[in-house]
Amino acid sequence: MAATRGLDRGRTDREAVERTFDDDLAAFVRVQKEAGVDFFSDGLLRWQDIFRPLMQALGAKPHTLVRWFDTNTFFREPEIAGALSALPNADGLVPPASVPRPRVASLPSPYMFSRAVRSDQDRNRLMVDLAARVLRPAIDAAVAGGAAVIHLEDPWMGYVGIGAQDWTPLAEALELLHHDLKATLAFHIYFGDAGPHVERLLALPIDAIGVDLIETDVAELGSDWDKGLVAGIMDGRSSILESVDNTVEVARHLADTVRPRNLYLSSNSELAFLPTGVAEHKVRRLGEAARKVKELVSV
Repeated sequence: MAATRGLDRGRTDREAVERTFDDDLAAFVRVQKEAGVDFFSDGLLRWQDIFRPLMQALGAKPHTLVRWFDTNTFFREPEIAGALSALPNADGLVPPASVPRPRVASLPSPYMFSRAVRSDQDRNRLMVDLAARVLRPAIDAAVAGGAAVIHLEDPWMGYVGIGAQDWTPLAEALELLHHDLKATLAFHIYFGDAGPHVERLLALPIDAIGVDLIETDVAELGSDWDKGLVAGIMDGRSSILESVDNTVEVARHLADTVRPRNLYLSSNSELAFLPTGVAEHKVRRLGEAARKVKELVSV
């Protein structure tokens, strides 16, 4: 942030800013390697918010600054007027070669995307169009670039909710993303309780369901899932460091009671809300817990 602010104010040059980005990315990768994660991320270091690079690729300008749910961060409200264009290319959306493989690619879910934009179109029709014209091309580029997990973020469902009439178009949109996809498609609800939605989520054309375990009671999740579970087990909005042993116990309990097809350990939301040092500690503890869980369970 300091480097880009300096560029805007004429205090530095583009080359210096690029070096800063490269240094930060190298540090992010180093922490993940030390933690022993299974899937690597570039931390969305160049993404101002979860929507803006996608909208810029469409040639659309960002609109009003809007608060990101109940956090002290903001996003630029996307604006869609008229027919939605297809994503012409995915330049800038795929991590650089220095990010190890396999990778995880984070994108907005079609449901959240369609609700966050400024548009006079029918939201459910827009949801399907966004899936077909914007998200699927971005996902295909991510998979071609080494992504083995496509992580669809959806705090909207957790925080605001979803109407009964919205589930069928959501399933249609997700089917467009899931069809012939050579990667795991995960739909991650956070900033709210996923429990009331579990039955419908299990019926969606996705491979894994992400759950905010800070907001969701494990007892609500049921058992014998035919999908994977992305367990949001580390709190992305609290600087308190979770105990590795307690994290392992929660993961073992999930494996024994929910019995998902696969179990992925993650944070409940982005770690960008935390100081960098705290976020790094959480990644390392997450990696340590995952190693211990692998020795104890078979999912």
